[in-house]
Amino acid sequence: MQISTTSLTPKMKLFIRLTCVFWLVSKLICWKLWTIDRLLPVVPPFDFLSAPGFIHIFLFVVSLLAMGILFFIPSNRLLIITIIITEILSCLLDQNRWQPWEYQNIIVFFVLLINRKNEKNTFTVIAFIIAAIYFYSGLSKFNPVFLRYVWYKLALVQLMHVNHSLAKNIWVYHAGYLMGVIELLASIGLFFSKTRKASAIVLIAMHILIIFVFGPTGIDYDTIIWPWNVVMMIYLYLFFIQTKEESNYFTSLKFSWNKLIFILFAIMPAFSFIDRWDFFLSSSLFSARPVEMYICVKKNSPNQILKPYYVQDQNIHICDTSYNEVNVRAWSFEEIKVPAYPEMRVCESIKKKLQEKYPDLNAVYVAYPYVKGDKPRTELK
Repeated sequence: MQISTTSLTPKMKLFIRLTCVFWLVSKLICWKLWTIDRLLPVVPPFDFLSAPGFIHIFLFVVSLLAMGILFFIPSNRLLIITIIITEILSCLLDQNRWQPWEYQNIIVFFVLLINRKNEKNTFTVIAFIIAAIYFYSGLSKFNPVFLRYVWYKLALVQLMHVNHSLAKNIWVYHAGYLMGVIELLASIGLFFSKTRKASAIVLIAMHILIIFVFGPTGIDYDTIIWPWNVVMMIYLYLFFIQTKEESNYFTSLKFSWNKLIFILFAIMPAFSFIDRWDFFLSSSLFSARPVEMYICVKKNSPNQILKPYYVQDQNIHICDTSYNEVNVRAWSFEEIKVPAYPEMRVCESIKKKLQEKYPDLNAVYVAYPYVKGDKPRTELK
């Protein structure tokens, strides 16, 4: 079973191989995410989807093997189907696996499958997905939390060591919005032949900056985004700089199941701004919009299982001084190398799982849905 035995071009083979390599590397970086051998609870969307540990391991191993084999025989349709099925099943067992790069890769392989008889459609639809990702990523940065956390705290103070008085200057502080403006304009430029290459170059420069900021030369944070940033630079070159073909996005998107791709990447992300679609499925990248969850553990609690993840920064006072604080996002990064899925339903599921497993954990669970304002505290019931 093959995508095409005669028309699969070298560029398409290269694209499939690149995706396999960086997808496989990403999964290996966060290997604990794909198991139940961890303290952070596994949270399926429905209780009946709970599965024993060997099922998680089986799906993980099968997926990795299929990606490895597909690298050498990128025309094999059966391998692509296998990867799609195992990844979807694995993601149904834990919502924390619904990471933006995982979602993107599953959809891209689905595009390869449904357009197997029309390679031009494949490239056009994938190019549309890439452009849409940058559009909503740029748009999602227009929020005050992005300025306060990503621009002010991480970029200005932590990375560039700008003194607080200068960083709080109204012009310097709000200059962070330029990052969203540039990404948004560049994403629009990808849709037009005259601006396509220049826009791609701007976005490649943005990825280089992100790797510099978050990589080993910068704050050495969020390791899982490093391979994604590298492969996105290569995608930009393949789809928008190297290509000489004109792309008719809307003609390709009208074809069969490609309509679903348009809905998922052009329409549904807009609903995240009114809290009706998940942030991680909406290309809300580096926006700081999603919910933050804290667990406040009583200092005299008989169960201190979360002690390795207590917040050490004494400037943070989310909980009362009689409690130790656990930032669930930081805990997730430290244990499974990815952020916990930032939705209120997942926060509630994490609380439920911890209460069931550790009934003697004397804790209060707090969530900050930043998207609705500036730190509106919500205690989970």
